[in-house]
Amino acid sequence: MMVSARLACLSVTAALVGVAPVARAQTPPPSGAFEINRSASLVGFTISGSMLFKVTHDGRFNDFTGTVEYDPFHPADTQVDLTVFTASVDTKDAKDDALLRSRDFFDVERFPTMHFVSASTRATPDGTFAVTGDMTIRGVTKRMTIPVRFRPDRQAGNPSGGVFESTFEIDRTEFGLNGVPKWNGFKVSISKNVQIHLAIATTVASPPR
Repeated sequence: MMVSARLACLSVTAALVGVAPVARAQTPPPSGAFEINRSASLVGFTISGSMLFKVTHDGRFNDFTGTVEYDPFHPADTQVDLTVFTASVDTKDAKDDALLRSRDFFDVERFPTMHFVSASTRATPDGTFAVTGDMTIRGVTKRMTIPVRFRPDRQAGNPSGGVFESTFEIDRTEFGLNGVPKWNGFKVSISKNVQIHLAIATTVASPPR
């Protein structure tokens, strides 16, 4: 009986020793206020159109700012506030950029920013979040819900941050983006649905001084 008790004690001790390093290696997911790391983030879009054949055209916005409040244990408290500066639109084509900045599209002189601010967040069974909020483009505000996935990023010297990713569609005509582009003098028919791609890299916000 004494031998059995000692073996049992040794087995329990060995199990605890084996588990302890694993428990120490696990770190809780980040939570709190985050600032956007613009150099590591993407705010992009894809436009589909047709002339004699179907075409797609990608672009991005190079200037944006915002904050994210995120707690993985209370995802319903997630808050997002993103401002995009429309004059920073970049399609790698000067003529297309000028058209998108014109009154037919973003009208950057009168509407220098686009804005999304969340109103509520709901966790979904697939691990994403359904973020409902107000999207404002060209002074028109629409309530919409977008899917968001959080991906922790601990490989780039950023142990407390991560990336919030989303792809969704908007109807450009609902926001007055009604211009008709041309290619070699011919009008191009473009889809009213535009895909938006977000990959918002974040770092922990600096405490106020």
